[in-house]
Amino acid sequence: MVLRSYENGDATRPSVATLTSALSETCVDDSDRDANEAHTLHTAEASRPDAYGWTLREQHALEAAMRAQPVDCPSTTERWRAIAASVPGRSVRECVQRCRVIAAAVRAALPPPLLRLDADVLHGVLEWLDGRALCACACVCRELGSAAHADALWKSIVSALPATWANSQHVRGDEPLWRYCLRMREGLYGAWRKLTEHRAGKCPYLHEIGTVQRGKFVPHKRLNYKITYGAICELVQIQAQLQGGISHRTYKGVAEQLVSLSANGRTAIPPDLHMTVREIYKTCYPGYGAATGSGAFHSGVQAGGSSITAATSGSMLGKGLVTMTKKMEDEIMRARLETRHEFKNLIPH
Repeated sequence: MVLRSYENGDATRPSVATLTSALSETCVDDSDRDANEAHTLHTAEASRPDAYGWTLREQHALEAAMRAQPVDCPSTTERWRAIAASVPGRSVRECVQRCRVIAAAVRAALPPPLLRLDADVLHGVLEWLDGRALCACACVCRELGSAAHADALWKSIVSALPATWANSQHVRGDEPLWRYCLRMREGLYGAWRKLTEHRAGKCPYLHEIGTVQRGKFVPHKRLNYKITYGAICELVQIQAQLQGGISHRTYKGVAEQLVSLSANGRTAIPPDLHMTVREIYKTCYPGYGAATGSGAFHSGVQAGGSSITAATSGSMLGKGLVTMTKKMEDEIMRARLETRHEFKNLIPH
């Protein structure tokens, strides 16, 4: 204002003290205006209710009252009455419910108890887990995945691999230790897993070419003429469960199924196809199963009618039929199940 009067010729040239005094008054007026606006905004925010109908002023009053009333009060009821008396317009029930809502929100915002541990303590807990448990732990969240993938946790697991593959830096390169360990174990023991699943009746060889639904095999597409021994054995086992035992009808049923599911589904069934199925099954389970023309098979009786005890080790056909197989080395068993047979009759023509 002083400068404007001087520029219009209405006043003499102002001194430095006059300019400084005028500038100070202008700054004070601006500061007061900003303070008033902030106070008005804060008052509006404090009076605005949240999703539960509580304002910020009521929340502050509740917190102050809870701090003022000791937790070790002889009477809990009297304590909450005193707290509610300090919050205008709120009853004891509303104050208790408000505290429960806040406690639930705090618990939801907190990380899981395992992630609240220090890094060293968490590492000490994870050291007790094996490889399977570490993989499951790593799938929970990103934080646990980072902790479960630490190299120190996988060194003992990698050292259990064959000496040629145990933490070979030349083979591993820059690959993380946990990923290298899982890749090596899959390559070394993946085939053994299928053998274990096969013995448990889970039909892993059939699941490679189709699905098993309610005791019925459904291929993804028309069967190829090259089929593994394991898939043939699992078809025999499924057919035996449906018939309640193994007989010549079991092998004939599998032969009919192979032809109907192949590209030559409308052709006649070769008369000797069921014999091929029988020989494949007896190759994987030597001495097991009924010969063609023999009677129905039941637990404890081998082909030819020779009686054996069913209490010896080994079981087949899952829940329905428990039998005995001749002892065979696992490696031989696995190799036979992986063998592929070429059914010339199933070649498309």
